[in-house]
Amino acid sequence: MVGINPVLAKSNFIHDSLQILRFEVNGIPFSMQRVEGGVFVMGGTREQHREAISTDLPAHTVALNAYYIGHTEVTQALWQTVMQEDPITHEGYNPNLPVTNVSWFDCQRFIHRLDSITNMPFRLPTEAEWEFAARGGNNSQEYRFAGSFIADSVAWLLSNAGFRKHTVGEKIPNELGLYDMTGNVSEWCEDWYAPYQLGTDLNPRGPINGTNKIIRGSSFDNCEANCHISHRYLQLPTQATNYCGLQLALTLPNEPTLQLIEEPTIVKKVKIKNIKIKLQYVATDTPYYISEEPITKRLWNKVMNTNETEADIIVDKTDNEWYKFLERCRKISHEPLSFASELEIEQAVETKIILLPKTKKAKQRHWEKDIHSIQKHRKNAKKAQKWADLIGVQIKTTDDPTLLLYTTPEKNDQPRWLVIRK
Repeated sequence: MVGINPVLAKSNFIHDSLQILRFEVNGIPFSMQRVEGGVFVMGGTREQHREAISTDLPAHTVALNAYYIGHTEVTQALWQTVMQEDPITHEGYNPNLPVTNVSWFDCQRFIHRLDSITNMPFRLPTEAEWEFAARGGNNSQEYRFAGSFIADSVAWLLSNAGFRKHTVGEKIPNELGLYDMTGNVSEWCEDWYAPYQLGTDLNPRGPINGTNKIIRGSSFDNCEANCHISHRYLQLPTQATNYCGLQLALTLPNEPTLQLIEEPTIVKKVKIKNIKIKLQYVATDTPYYISEEPITKRLWNKVMNTNETEADIIVDKTDNEWYKFLERCRKISHEPLSFASELEIEQAVETKIILLPKTKKAKQRHWEKDIHSIQKHRKNAKKAQKWADLIGVQIKTTDDPTLLLYTTPEKNDQPRWLVIRK
């Protein structure tokens, strides 16, 4: 085997407007595709859902800075010239086949040697970088497999591979021009395995330690159901198999970085005594979340251990009763709940986030009761006036129904909404 010439390797690095980086190590060429930074939903998304399993979920948002990834898997020829050793194969040496039977630690040794030859900071891709690239980056057409909805057109898998590896780059590439991101052989990723979490991550790199490393991309011995882009595989970093190789990644210095601005959650869900309360986000100068409906009889009865039966919406409670209810809600939910102010209710109504309950009939009944009371008061007053005249006393009656308080002053007949202020 011809020895490595580090000077030749360094001098033979060129780029095509920084979109493609081309390298040559002792006559063995390989290239890297630029993946522009972007934001995507990682995991079992809708086009993956039929095959998505629990380790693919929940789907979550990821933001990545720009990076480069290999157009193909590392070949046996590149491994041989960098490591100065023949790769372990079951089929015999073939320079254009992807290298396999390498552990995660073997890959780290290979990358360290390649870095010293090229003076470039190569590495394994993170799991998020691998999936973003497989999906086509910002050019994604939301395929189930890397570059197509038809697995056979882009992948060597159980149905067409003949139980063996194939030359890299024979199938159709994906939207970024990357080959074999589905099928042929799987690729090691940098990350330790951990279950997905909801939320938004910027350049995630997995936990700092673990038991298994992530491998992605499926291989020639996988059935189609296990070849979708979001599928995750786990493997001990010391393990080397005939179906797993590697793909290089690279980040150039001084790349622009994304500034992640977290969008507020539109709906916040709060659970109180097995009752789920939905609070909608209201975007104002002082944003807050407000419940979709006012406090109901069902919620009040659960929290206060009562049996209110008169109306669906709770009204006519004293300040002390409302305070006890709110304190219990906070204790049960562990959320900083408050009652909405009049302004907050008006803002939510204006933006059609909440609809005011239909209380006209209830108000009409109260009004009719007030009028009836006044009429009765006047009638009794007229009867009494005869006797009052004898002693020179004028009995006063009111013509203004609003002056007649039909409820106790400390009670409020307005419904209330729950809010959480940011």
